[in-house]
Amino acid sequence: MVAGFLVVLPALTAVTMGQGESPGPPWVETRAPGVFGENSPAAAREWSVAYQVDATIRLPLLIARIPIVSRANVGVTSFSTRDFTTDQQTGIRAYEFFAASFPERARGLNRLGFLRETLLIEPGGLAETAQFGVISSERENTMAKADQVLDHDAEQLPYSIIDSRITTAAADSRVLRLLLAGQWDSAAGLHADVRPHWDGQELSYIRHLPNDASEVYGTPLAFLGGLQHSLQQVANAMAIGEDAWRTRREQPYVHNGRLFRFELRKVERDEKRAEELALTGWLEDPAALRRLEYRLRDARGKEIDRFKLWVELRASAPGDRFSAPHLPLAYEYEPGAYLRLRAVRVGHPAAVVDDRR
Repeated sequence: MVAGFLVVLPALTAVTMGQGESPGPPWVETRAPGVFGENSPAAAREWSVAYQVDATIRLPLLIARIPIVSRANVGVTSFSTRDFTTDQQTGIRAYEFFAASFPERARGLNRLGFLRETLLIEPGGLAETAQFGVISSERENTMAKADQVLDHDAEQLPYSIIDSRITTAAADSRVLRLLLAGQWDSAAGLHADVRPHWDGQELSYIRHLPNDASEVYGTPLAFLGGLQHSLQQVANAMAIGEDAWRTRREQPYVHNGRLFRFELRKVERDEKRAEELALTGWLEDPAALRRLEYRLRDARGKEIDRFKLWVELRASAPGDRFSAPHLPLAYEYEPGAYLRLRAVRVGHPAAVVDDRR
C-alpha cells in the first residue's frame, strides 16, 4: 500500500529542488523528541500487532480474475500505537508501520514500506502531525512490470525518504531519493540504517501545501492517523444506526505534501470471516466485526489504490481524544489486477499496557 503513494499526481503543491540544502533533523524528532527508539519514555498505553502476508497470482479476464497460484508467508506487516499522555485530552500519539516482502518467498522481490507518525493533541484538538518514512520507489502494478523484476532484482534499489510536517496552516515535505542495498525485518533495523543517510546527503526536493480558506485538508492528518480517524468516525456513526457510516464516507489526509482522501465504499457484516477470526483469539465481539472496503483517491478523484479491512468497530467515549486504535484482524490489498495480497494477524493477544494515573 505505501508504495502506491509515490504515484505521480498533478502539481497542486509548490515543489522546489533541494539545491544543496541540508535537511536538518526529521520533524518527528524535533516535534516529539524521544518518542521512538530503545530509550523512549514509558508510554501510558501501547498496542503492537503483526500480520502474515499471503499472495495469490490471478489471470485477469473480461469479467473475472482467475486464481493461478498462491503462496503463503511472502511478507510481513507490523503496526504499533503508543500514547504519551496523563489524560484523555492532551499528549502525543505515535504510530509506527512496517511492511516488507521476503525475497526468498517472493521470487526475489524485495520491497518495503516504513512510516512513523506523531500526532500532537492539544486542548483544542489535533494541532499537527509529523511523519518520517522510507518507501520503495518502484511499483509493479502490472504483470509485465512484475516480470521485469521477478528473479532479476538489482542489488541496489531506489527508495524515497520522506519527512513531513502537517499543521492546521500548511503541510511541508522534504524528500531524499537514494539507492540502498539490504533486507530488513523490522522498522527499528531499517531506521538505524537509513537515518545516517538523512544527515549526510542533500535533499532531492521539498514541497509546500497551504491549507487555505477553502480547507484543502481540514484536520492535519497523514496516512496512518487519517485511516484511524476514518475508522473511529465510522464506528461512532454506526453506534447510532447501521447505515449511519454513509455520512462519514470520505476522509482527507496529506502525504508528501499532496492531498489524498480515503473513500469508504462499503461496510458489511461477514459472519463466515467472523467465525474464522474468532478462533485466533483476537476477536472479542464477533457481532462488531465488519468488512470495510476503501479506495484511495488523489485530489482530482483518480483512484490510486484499494483495500479491504476486517475490523471490530468500537464507538469512542464522549470527549476521548485517545480512543484505543482500531487494529484490523485481517486486510486484503490488490496492487494490480494480477495480484492479491491477504494478511491475517498472527501471534497471541497481549494485554494493553496502561500506566495512566
